Amino acid sequence: MRVFVIGSFVIACSVKVARLPQAGESLAGSAFRAEPGGKGFNLALAAHRLGVRVDGLFAVGEDVFSPVVRSTFAQVGFPDTMLVPRAGSTGAGVAFVDPAGENCLAVCLGANLALTAADVRAAAARVEDADLVAATFESPDAPIREAFALARGQGRPTLLNPSPMRPLDPAILADTTILVVNGIEAAELGLGAAETLEAIRTGTRAPTPAIAALLDGGPACLVVTLGERGAIAFRPGLPPLRQPAFAVTAIDTVGAGDAFAAGLMAALLAKAPLDAALRRAAACGALATGQFGAFDAFPTAAALDAFLEAFPDAFPDAVGPDGASPGAGLSTGPTAR
Repeated sequence: MRVFVIGSFVIACSVKVARLPQAGESLAGSAFRAEPGGKGFNLALAAHRLGVRVDGLFAVGEDVFSPVVRSTFAQVGFPDTMLVPRAGSTGAGVAFVDPAGENCLAVCLGANLALTAADVRAAAARVEDADLVAATFESPDAPIREAFALARGQGRPTLLNPSPMRPLDPAILADTTILVVNGIEAAELGLGAAETLEAIRTGTRAPTPAIAALLDGGPACLVVTLGERGAIAFRPGLPPLRQPAFAVTAIDTVGAGDAFAAGLMAALLAKAPLDAALRRAAACGALATGQFGAFDAFPTAAALDAFLEAFPDAFPDAVGPDGASPGAGLSTGPTAR
């Protein structure tokens, strides 16, 4: 299993606070942590911990953080061929985390925005050799568009987590196999407000026409993550697949979405049916909330398996209604949509 990530790297700073600050308010923090992060790096690291071979491109600045980046990649076992040096600053971000593990954050992407389509073309053989290509919106459209086109040209699947949200390039959407968004991002895409998504999750209403229209635009699967309420997967012509969240005490939710996406990716590449892949993804997300900070929180495959052994083999509402096969409708093989 090999994944190529159009990546982003951010020096991620987190501050524990008694509650999330309001506009114009200063709060005392109870703990501080600075660690390697960024959605692209988190996705790559979480997949690597699950046993997936990872390659990718990460644009980093030439600044005081450059040695940190290189030592981090060496520490986790990523080759420095994944690094693309650029003038300017390495990405950096700050998150506030409350006692319930909820967070708000801001990211200055810096050199991440300097990754280009030409960089991807220079690594075309590596992209085309991957079993799946993944990206987040901490990278610009041009390299994502180029990498996804190369992948689809080889019949390989792609996964996009469009966060932080911006307008979706139709060309990128057309070449996206799996689209993973959270509830806020789903609403920003016009797929449904929070109460609408909750009604779909509980089965009291059908998916919105906007969801059907988005699936017609390219993706074979749309996954909406809803935090402690679980996740919903949508596929063209099939009923929604509902995955409950695991009951855990969340300490810090930063990186949980990245862990979910990595778990989904790893399971699908291992040929798991979609219902089983969603379950493993949800477990990865739950495990990632168990400590302050994300870097050390992403589970290994062994830790994930041990966690799942403590739970039943399946959830009742993780089975598609009307007799539909819960794992149907998605392939990660050469003929993936």
